[in-house]
Amino acid sequence: SDEKACGARYVDKETLLREADHVVLVVPYSAESHHLIGAKEIALMKSTATLVNIARGGIVDDAALAEALKAKKIFAAGLDVYEGEPKVHPELLKLSNVVLAPHIASATEKTRRAMINLAVRNLRAALAGEKPPSLINTELWKK
Repeated sequence: SDEKACGARYVDKETLLREADHVVLVVPYSAESHHLIGAKEIALMKSTATLVNIARGGIVDDAALAEALKAKKIFAAGLDVYEGEPKVHPELLKLSNVVLAPHIASATEKTRRAMINLAVRNLRAALAGEKPPSLINTELWKK
């Protein structure tokens, strides 16, 4: 299997949070992913773990994260996105165990060019009545 080939194994979210040294969030924002990581999930993590959110604000409960970092329940966090963006939770600004970036992690010329090309491909497909290649809300396309 692909898992064996790369020395990995599939586990549920709770097991992943309990065992991982680093948790990196790269998921689309939706009603299902809102506060995917909150106080309950952070409590499962190792005290030596780091949490990185480069996905979307709102996936992490920033207030719960700030409290956990302040209490040293996890080691550190890195955030490029924030709940209520562009505002950053004020408690996060006071902490030395969090790295905050101004939502520019993808700001390279190569990445931006790729984003433009993908947008053009999606637009062309939609205008031709075809399903856009990177459509996320598939239930809306069916309507």
